[in-house]
Amino acid sequence: MPRLLCTFFLLTAHAAIAEPWFDGSPAYADAASKALAMELLEAHGGMAPMTAASSLNFSFFTKMIGNPTAFYSNEALDLATGNAYVDWPFWDASIVWDREALWTENWPMPLPGGFFVRLTSTFITLPWQLHADDARVGPVSQDSLPNDERVYDVLHITFSGRGPMLPGTFYDLFVDPETRLMKAIRFDINHPGMVANPSQPLGPNYHVFGDYRDFNGLAIPTFYMSYGQGSSDGGESNAYHFVWDLSTDQEFDQKRLTRSSNAVLDDISIDWWQVPSEQDMNGGRKQ
Repeated sequence: MPRLLCTFFLLTAHAAIAEPWFDGSPAYADAASKALAMELLEAHGGMAPMTAASSLNFSFFTKMIGNPTAFYSNEALDLATGNAYVDWPFWDASIVWDREALWTENWPMPLPGGFFVRLTSTFITLPWQLHADDARVGPVSQDSLPNDERVYDVLHITFSGRGPMLPGTFYDLFVDPETRLMKAIRFDINHPGMVANPSQPLGPNYHVFGDYRDFNGLAIPTFYMSYGQGSSDGGESNAYHFVWDLSTDQEFDQKRLTRSSNAVLDDISIDWWQVPSEQDMNGGRKQ
């Protein structure tokens, strides 16, 4: 009897582990692209710790340089489904995404909440998310970063459609030549709530990572600087960001996916994500 009970608990514990939605089979441009993507994944801890994790929960702080206003949020991402929510304590505001609907509560900004709902969680987990079924990975090139003359391997990444993981049309992921960690990302922005003309993406923009912490075997960046459009010509950073109090063993709060009477649907983001453009499908980039 004890052996049967032990077997039962082992089976149920194994069944409780859900595969991350991004543990898939991306389309690689060539063998070099696949090799670099796998190097990057292993440098960050591999896929196994993500498979063992329940969700990603963290606090996030952003400060624009030269601006007294700071932004602080608490964020959660369900690693099995991609559902997410972000709470902004200063405003008692929130954004919620459940794959079919997106809504905000007490949202004070003129910008669409959908742009932010999975923005940071994607930035810090891109070495894993690029392995999703809808990812197109490669080719590999070489380039340098703002105020950094070193040459990096750069992995070009697009997705087959729009969605909350993509602020624009592409990511270029810079790989550190020594550690093989994600040193930086380059991306554009074309969400209609963020730019005047979505057919003319804003960029390039850079996030340059400067600190990494180990969370149950996952090497996740916890500090990065932002460089906006024009910084590729030597411009200075315009913001800095911190991730802290991160955990991977909390259950995602499914009750957060229930809309309250105060919820306001973000139709701008939903409409944008549901109508892929040829430019997005082809992974256009603006440099």
